[in-house]
Amino acid sequence: MKRYCLTLLVAIVTLATNAQQWEIDCGDIAGYSVLRAGIVNDNGEAVIIGECGPDANHYFPMVMRVTENGEYDYRVFDTIGSNVRPSHIVQRENGTYFASAVVQPNDYGVGDVVFMIIDSDLNLVSLKSYEKPEMVIGFGQGRLLLDKDGTVVFSCGYRYQDTYGERSKPCFYRFDTNADTLSCRFVTASLPHPEATIYEYDCDKLLRNPNGDGFVVLCTGLNNGCSLLMYDYDFHYENGFQLRPAFHQSFAYAYSDHWISDNKLLIMGQMWPYEEYSKWNIGMAEVGLDGTFDRWDRVYHKQDTAIQSSPHCMAYVNDTTIYGGSWFYEVLGGESHASVCLYDTSMELLGRKEFIEPEYGDSSGSYFVLPMPDGGCLTGITTLYYPNSAYRDGRLIKMRREDFNPIPCSVSEVQQEEIQAPAYPNPTKNILNIDISGLPADMKHRIQITDISGRICMDRIIRGEGNVLTLGVSSLKPGIYVYTIYNSEKTIAKNKFIKK
Repeated sequence: MKRYCLTLLVAIVTLATNAQQWEIDCGDIAGYSVLRAGIVNDNGEAVIIGECGPDANHYFPMVMRVTENGEYDYRVFDTIGSNVRPSHIVQRENGTYFASAVVQPNDYGVGDVVFMIIDSDLNLVSLKSYEKPEMVIGFGQGRLLLDKDGTVVFSCGYRYQDTYGERSKPCFYRFDTNADTLSCRFVTASLPHPEATIYEYDCDKLLRNPNGDGFVVLCTGLNNGCSLLMYDYDFHYENGFQLRPAFHQSFAYAYSDHWISDNKLLIMGQMWPYEEYSKWNIGMAEVGLDGTFDRWDRVYHKQDTAIQSSPHCMAYVNDTTIYGGSWFYEVLGGESHASVCLYDTSMELLGRKEFIEPEYGDSSGSYFVLPMPDGGCLTGITTLYYPNSAYRDGRLIKMRREDFNPIPCSVSEVQQEEIQAPAYPNPTKNILNIDISGLPADMKHRIQITDISGRICMDRIIRGEGNVLTLGVSSLKPGIYVYTIYNSEKTIAKNKFIKK
């Protein structure tokens, strides 16, 4: 099998400002570049898939590997044909990578579908193109999943023409573990009611069902709304529902990287009231596989601004830290600017970063967010420097936890400590109890836990309700930690505890 290796580059990019830790501008690679999706591999490196070329009419697949410090190398596969747009990538058990792409996509991102096997040195070692059925116009971009038996599953929408115009329905592939033969099985999902109400299908997230052999899909689905659909191992439809947490509210572009339990997801998406369609917001919800909503809330909004979530932009780091990507419009349909927000699992907004500086162009959007081993995140954004341009600029930006502007509180340099707030048991292994009986109950406060080197391990909003705050610390490594309770005006308490 021929190995394609065109370009290798290693660099470390450090910004003069403190806005983020480092940034890679793919404009140095090609005039046109878009970073589509990424994963964190077994070595803690980010592996990014996208496209680059001279302009929007001539581009090729690109794969990039980036270390936590900003060192990177990449390959461009320009021998497999022009205008191949990657959509997703996963790492297989043998260390190789499996990537999906659409060939010659039209304005809707629909075309033929191909799959690439990429080795650990980022060389293309195998390519498979699926010959679509005669009735199919093209395939929309989909999502990949490494199943527990080592096979790779791909879900996307196939588009076809009927009496009423173009429609799309779910389709699934399963690939075996042999990278040479790439034996594949194409299955069109059966369409009993209510799945027959799926008129447009675009897969935003493909997950294994923790209850057994099967899959959970977050997608555009039932009644053309954002939906959660469930299939068995052989891709037969089992159940599904549209994401409507409350009357006059709906979700779009829902995404999740976190199971709260075996039958419940924490999702993030674009939430909007039916009566104010132009006022989109970022929402979060706990969604059960039975269609119930235990919690839901609007967690990020700006007055008179439309906030649009990215369909692949949620990075779950630990039990308190979630990064989410989005972009916002001052005027709906006008210029947009990428942003990344920091949340916790109690659906509180902890901080945000907006990319509004001139170097990020007239319009920009966040395509994905990845969690990094140091607790920070990596985001891929694409910038456009003037309307209707054939040139785009992909950028990869590394941010630390502390780079996010705190919301609504910020640490004050006041050294006075108002309460003792002792912790027990100390040392502890799993649970830390903190006496907050002296904490005022009429305002929000924050608690931050840092390790001995100052790295932030937890930062969340608390309220002075009750006498004891109980925290789960089982995920922390053994060592000495500092906890600080503060508000927007001053530090309230600061003490140490030992994690066994």
